[in-house]
Amino acid sequence: MLLVLVTAGLLAVAGAAETKAPKSGKAAKDDFMPYVELAPFVVNGKQLAISIHARSKGDRRYAEEFAEGVVKVVYEGVTDSTGKGLVIIGKKGEPHPIFVFRKFQALAEAGKLDPAVAARGPELFTMLDHWKSSVDEGEHAEGGGEEEVDLEFDKIVTALPLPLEGVGAKLYQLAWAEGFDEAKVEAKLRALRAADLEGNMFARFDWVFYLPHKGAFDQVLDSLIADALKEEEVGFFTRTIVKGALLAAKPTIRRAIEGLRRGVLFSTVVDARTDFDAAEVAALTEAYVDTMMPGEKEKSGTEHDRAVKAVRATLGSLAAAPRQDKEPDAAEEPDAEPEGESK
Repeated sequence: MLLVLVTAGLLAVAGAAETKAPKSGKAAKDDFMPYVELAPFVVNGKQLAISIHARSKGDRRYAEEFAEGVVKVVYEGVTDSTGKGLVIIGKKGEPHPIFVFRKFQALAEAGKLDPAVAARGPELFTMLDHWKSSVDEGEHAEGGGEEEVDLEFDKIVTALPLPLEGVGAKLYQLAWAEGFDEAKVEAKLRALRAADLEGNMFARFDWVFYLPHKGAFDQVLDSLIADALKEEEVGFFTRTIVKGALLAAKPTIRRAIEGLRRGVLFSTVVDARTDFDAAEVAALTEAYVDTMMPGEKEKSGTEHDRAVKAVRATLGSLAAAPRQDKEPDAAEEPDAEPEGESK
């Protein structure tokens, strides 16, 4: 019943995400960096160079807790070279960057951007496709229990974080400079020239990560439940039971979404700081996310310990398996066998 209602409800909610500009109005371009502070993350006596951009104490606490939990697993399970990272937590009322990116793509397809600017479209598409793939890999992680949750990308997109790279990072900065005002952002995109996409205030960081605020998924889920109940053509008693079932499942769904959110950051850091290929990053990410899925069987130790153990086990498996880029050499080995020897 839950999945039926989720499917029906989310279809109605998919286009209803908040896109209004914040009441604070346009932010000056140099107002961004003062909100960036180095997070107090220490692992084995080493200070990690992870910074947080937040505009409230509550958002900063959540972003620090979120990032610390993920980056420490990367440090202990994959590589101690986590690099200089920046986590930007979105402010309630601001649109998700996906809306800026999709606006850019729509204008490019309609021929309403400068040709040199529109030529950066494939770069943005590649970034978004890679992001979606990392989410899909995390979504495929299964806890093995009866509480498995089926999640679809477009239905939860506004609750999902994403890495900000290349032209995507620059478009986010431009939207910030316009106070995320939809009309002003569109006007800015139409007026862009290739030179406007040069320069990057994020250049000092090895990776940059956008994190929707903590309540982003609750907003989607609350709307989803409300819309699902509106669609129920049943009596009061049945509606009460359905609502109770949805509310009871809310913690399970929230846990699954939070696991996916953390998985995106894990994938971002591993991809940026190792030479693993896409398939290897995906395998490590899936092992990490699997430890946080509802119904996950292994309960011994802390969640952190289980995650590090799972990632290290996958890392060992990857090390033992020949990489695809080495397969052609292996294929040549039979030619070197002595004549007459059986193949």
